[in-house]
Amino acid sequence: MPSLLPVFAIGLAHWPVQAAESAALTAQAMIDVNKLASEEMAGRATDSKGSALAREYIISRLQQLGLTPCKDDFVHEFEFQTRQGSSRIGKNIIACSPGSMSGHASAPVLAITAHYDHLGEKGGKIYHGADDNASGVAAVLAIAAAMKENPSQHDLMVILFDAEEMGLSGSRAFAAKPVMDMARIGMNMNFDMIARGDKGELYASGAYHTPALKNLLASLDGTQGVKLKFGHDRPEQGQDDWTKQSDHLPFFLAGVPHIYFGVEDHADYHQPTDTADKINPQFYLGAVDLLIKASYLLDQAMLTTDFRNKSKDLQAAGLAGANKGGK
Repeated sequence: MPSLLPVFAIGLAHWPVQAAESAALTAQAMIDVNKLASEEMAGRATDSKGSALAREYIISRLQQLGLTPCKDDFVHEFEFQTRQGSSRIGKNIIACSPGSMSGHASAPVLAITAHYDHLGEKGGKIYHGADDNASGVAAVLAIAAAMKENPSQHDLMVILFDAEEMGLSGSRAFAAKPVMDMARIGMNMNFDMIARGDKGELYASGAYHTPALKNLLASLDGTQGVKLKFGHDRPEQGQDDWTKQSDHLPFFLAGVPHIYFGVEDHADYHQPTDTADKINPQFYLGAVDLLIKASYLLDQAMLTTDFRNKSKDLQAAGLAGANKGGK
């Protein structure tokens, strides 16, 4: 395996995004969280008015950042069956930004993802979904903003999934009908609940399946006080194995290596009290800064390492035939 240390050392010495710019990007992320978790968005339930408002806001932000549709339009509609057997319509948002290597047919693509849906309204109460997952969407937008000013080497694909809360339906629909060959996607970074690290901890899950990722990302531990921990990705952990728990699963089942960033569950998980005012801005802004750095490290490492060839097979991971999920 090619050594990752030179790439990592270069990344530490010459971060493309400097401190002042990073501070502006992370501050905007908090603004995005507040907007997406507002009463106006009404919990962003799939196929609701709040979902449409969230989609309109996200697309306007992507356009501000100069991203364009990967294919035809930003919105990719799909039909899916609920657990109760009814048919529903979901809408993924997919955008692309060219890297400096754009046009090289063999160059892999970096896919950064988060789900924008939440639980909507129940019993007259809004389930705001600030951590789950306005926080992840805002981090994706922050990375897109960083790469607008400081382009990645590889093409960037941004996907904001719908209907994650309904069995990962949006990401499953994408994997079944992708906008590009899944074999071109060299890495999936997925963000789901990254703002409420009450112990100051952010987890990176997926390195068990692709061990080279831990070697690459470990030195980000301590970024702005955020403790980066690895785990929640071993088959014997049962429900504590997050491999099946969010939108990275369909990528993994398609053979695409992933790294999933998230926090452990908290008292406001899937409650109306998951509101923006519960977020510790210092932790969240540090987490977003860490993820911006991680995206550039992965982009640089993909120049020398084919992570797809470093991933363990599905049978060994205990995931062959996996068909459930949702956080």
